[in-house]
Amino acid sequence: MDDPRDHHVVPQFFLRNFAIDEARTKVTTLAKEGTVAVWMERSIKSIGYERDFYVHMQCNRPMSVETDINRTVETPISRSDTWAKIVAGRSADLDQTDRPILYSLVRHLEARTPHYLQTSAELAAMAADPSSEMEFTEEEREMYTTLRANPDLAKLMFNAMALRSFADDYDRSLIQVARSPIPLRSSTTPVLPAPAPAHAAMDLPLPGMVPFQRVLAVDPHTLILVVAGDFDGAFVNGEMPIELAHGFNRSVVGQFAHFPKVRHMICGRDRLIDDMTWAPFELASDTPAKMIFQRRSAQAEVSDGPKA
Repeated sequence: MDDPRDHHVVPQFFLRNFAIDEARTKVTTLAKEGTVAVWMERSIKSIGYERDFYVHMQCNRPMSVETDINRTVETPISRSDTWAKIVAGRSADLDQTDRPILYSLVRHLEARTPHYLQTSAELAAMAADPSSEMEFTEEEREMYTTLRANPDLAKLMFNAMALRSFADDYDRSLIQVARSPIPLRSSTTPVLPAPAPAHAAMDLPLPGMVPFQRVLAVDPHTLILVVAGDFDGAFVNGEMPIELAHGFNRSVVGQFAHFPKVRHMICGRDRLIDDMTWAPFELASDTPAKMIFQRRSAQAEVSDGPKA
């Protein structure tokens, strides 16, 4: 296996939209280090990757799909006219013709992360627990039984999901572009599930799911929202109220604080202290180049080891 071994779980072409330097090589992020979170400038190359993440075993041999992901998904998206509009700061020009790329981008960035893989493992464990509040069909329980018994198959299925372009039902789903008056945050788990008003057209395939939308900040001033379902290809592009933008940014903080696999929050300094102290952190140190936050309770460890 001669493929690269440091696999970026969020593409560098995406991270460059949040760069703070002219060369587009650096971002400011808040990173977990045990019960401490440190905000500082970091190289894009040094974040958002894990060693051999897109590797599975096949016939007792390690197989990597990292290069395939780059060739079949990342490169077509990053070279599209849609992405060119976003990079140029022309999100107001996004229209119906951009639906396939926007939908594929959101679904792809959702499905390729360590958080998504961990969630799949948690679902498999819940399917084996008779006291679980989530209902599973017999077919689902059989599938999860097979995956629990065969971790290599589970990883192969995850890698196959990461390779998908997810453009198959873009023509039915609702896609909204929401342009923000303030800088938006992102993370190395960039697609945020958010509550949505219930609607009969929604696609909620898993048992016990509540109405939700997938939300992705593609640059510091643009959200893409996708509600999967039969919405007859609805598309909306407009400005969002500042209160909604602040609410989204606080939601990213909540995601960062709660989920172990969300390693980095991509953000500036604006309102960060307020939002981190709303979450279970206290400010321990503050200089122009670095802020350090301490988690209030050491009982809730948020990191399972040093990762990029």
